[in-house]
Amino acid sequence: MIGDFTWTGWDYLGEAGIGRVDYPSEDYVPTGISAPYPWLTGWVGDIDITGHRRPQSYYRETVFGLRHEPYLAVHRPQFHGRRTLLTPWSWTDSVSSWSWDVPEGSPATVDAYSDADEVELLLNGRSIGRAAVGAEKAFLARFDVPYEPGELLAVAYVADQEQARTALRTADAPVRLRATADRDAIRADDTDLAYITITLEDEEGNLAAHRDRLLSVEVSGAGALSALGSADPRTEESFGASQCRTFDGRALAIVRPARPGDIEIRVSADGYEPVTARVTATEIPTDAASRP
Repeated sequence: MIGDFTWTGWDYLGEAGIGRVDYPSEDYVPTGISAPYPWLTGWVGDIDITGHRRPQSYYRETVFGLRHEPYLAVHRPQFHGRRTLLTPWSWTDSVSSWSWDVPEGSPATVDAYSDADEVELLLNGRSIGRAAVGAEKAFLARFDVPYEPGELLAVAYVADQEQARTALRTADAPVRLRATADRDAIRADDTDLAYITITLEDEEGNLAAHRDRLLSVEVSGAGALSALGSADPRTEESFGASQCRTFDGRALAIVRPARPGDIEIRVSADGYEPVTARVTATEIPTDAASRP
């Protein structure tokens, strides 16, 4: 392979559900490529609509020799064994997470992307298996794993020597809210925005992708909430509201400055301690603003 045309890099509104994975009833017959309401985004991007990388972006990175650490993508185990409906643009319905609301022992399919010769998968220190990977295997090794909270570890080998490893860990209680601004300071004019990533995670930073909650966001000080939402491709929520539900443990708030000064973004959800992110809107000196 010397090149690849990717449709598309960043997910978008419209062409709703052209990259979806559905789990229809046995008697369902699809009537077209686009999905019915309430599908909202194409769900076809390597990057979701909030700017978070999806598994296929890591696969392409591996294929083009830019990544040597194995990447783990877990098919949603609550749908294991169900009939699956794909489109020509679908990827697997997978998440890089080992936190799931399914009974212990439930079957799960785990994909490991790697350019190594082999990948070994271990669950809480026990080997699940070792499989060939790399170019001759389309850079993909697939394992069937009984779900068990703890650590899922992939170890990549080249010429029987360890190349790299990566691990997913189950989010332990207590799960907390976290709000992180992309920058501490932004320009105090209508050419800049602050992006606040909101996550549900444990004290070690492990994402609680299975604990989605309804969030409320309040902005005070020298700015205002411009938009709020998640990457959920199938939602009736408005990006102009001050509430949204996380999707796979994540959401994104966008804040617009109104004047120079401090902006405070407060995020709350039932059952969680509220958290606050702060951004400073800084006035641009007149001489700096006039320079090309």
